[in-house]
Amino acid sequence: MTLKTIWDRYYIAIIFIITCFVLGLVLMVVTVNQASSEYNEVSVASGDSIWSLADEYAGDYKMSKQDFVSWVEKENQIINGKLIAGETITIPIKKGAENIDRSIQLANE
Repeated sequence: MTLKTIWDRYYIAIIFIITCFVLGLVLMVVTVNQASSEYNEVSVASGDSIWSLADEYAGDYKMSKQDFVSWVEKENQIINGKLIAGETITIPIKKGAENIDRSIQLANE
């Protein structure tokens, strides 16, 4: 069988398969970009460590410090917990969640 006879016989299936493949790639790229953009990013200051960021953020968002550190290391491809001042890292705090008023107000106040 030559390529021309294959094309003549199966052109609709070939076009369908190529279209599905391209749409799958587009969907994958869009999904990956949305997933990473839903979390906040923090600029690392001199002297910051993942554990100091965990002290600052983890407790307020019902996350253990160990889970926070593991998530940050995995998502930012950090090896040995080393942060470089000036770099931006993603933290597991959803955008908009940092503006929540976490103060306690009693009903009789």
